[in-house]
Amino acid sequence: MIIVGFLLLTAGWGVWQGRQNKSAEDYFLAGRSQHWVMVMFSIVATETSVLTFVSIPGLAYRGDWFFLQLAMGYIIGRILVSVFLLPAYFD
Repeated sequence: MIIVGFLLLTAGWGVWQGRQNKSAEDYFLAGRSQHWVMVMFSIVATETSVLTFVSIPGLAYRGDWFFLQLAMGYIIGRILVSVFLLPAYFD
C-alpha cells in the first residue's frame, strides 16, 4: 500500500511539474533555467553509479589502492567538464 501510494504520488508530481514543458528541449534542459550547481550535481550523479560509490571504498579498505586512480580521474574529468562543456549548456 505504501509503495503504491509512493508511486502514485511520484507520478502525480511529475505530471503536475511537466505541464510547464512546451517541448522536448524544455524537458531535457529544464528551459535552460537551472543553476550551474544543480547541473554539476546532475552530471556527477549520472556518471557515478551506486556500484562505484559502494565498491571503490571497500576495495581501498581491503588494501587495494589501485582504484584510487579512478577517484583522481573523476576529479580531473569533472574539472574538464565544468570548464569546457558546462559553459555550452548556458549558451
